[in-house]
Amino acid sequence: MLPSIEELRKMRKNLGISQKELANISGVSQSYIARLEKGSLNPTYDKVRRIFEYLNKSGQRAGNIDLTCESIMSIKVVTCSPTDSVISALNLMREKGYSQLPVVTPEKKVLGTITETDVNELLIKGASIDSLRGFTVKKVMGPTLPQVDKTSPISMIYPILKFSNAVLIVESGDLKGIITKADILKAVEEYA
Repeated sequence: MLPSIEELRKMRKNLGISQKELANISGVSQSYIARLEKGSLNPTYDKVRRIFEYLNKSGQRAGNIDLTCESIMSIKVVTCSPTDSVISALNLMREKGYSQLPVVTPEKKVLGTITETDVNELLIKGASIDSLRGFTVKKVMGPTLPQVDKTSPISMIYPILKFSNAVLIVESGDLKGIITKADILKAVEEYA
């Protein structure tokens, strides 16, 4: 029995697969996947089966790869300082296409994370956009992203990425790299 459309959407998101990528593999358009996930069309059994098979195989391959984090981590981590303005952090997130940034000291010690959600909560609570210019990252940052050692197997961090957008790779408290869902997918394609 095939999973529901909502379960397929969750599988796709947990694996970090874009709608466009899934569409290309499944032989449909990206708008088809978007409409499918919104529930605005009734798909054929064959198309749902193809989508499920691809997502299922991707999940199994990711779970079976036992590389270390060091072998797939990105070493160029975009970060911000606790003394940066919230506006500069938002601009950096927008420029890089990220929804969060690790907050680090000049010595690369991880202090926390600033997210778009943190800033949105300030605005919802009544802060004006102009007042954000006076806020530093330190005043609005949240807890750090999950952290592991570079020798950790990626099979260990795969479950963590179901609940976090990224995992930081640290050594003696210093930031050495980052792994995102996209990095896991690249490893699945490269090593599977």
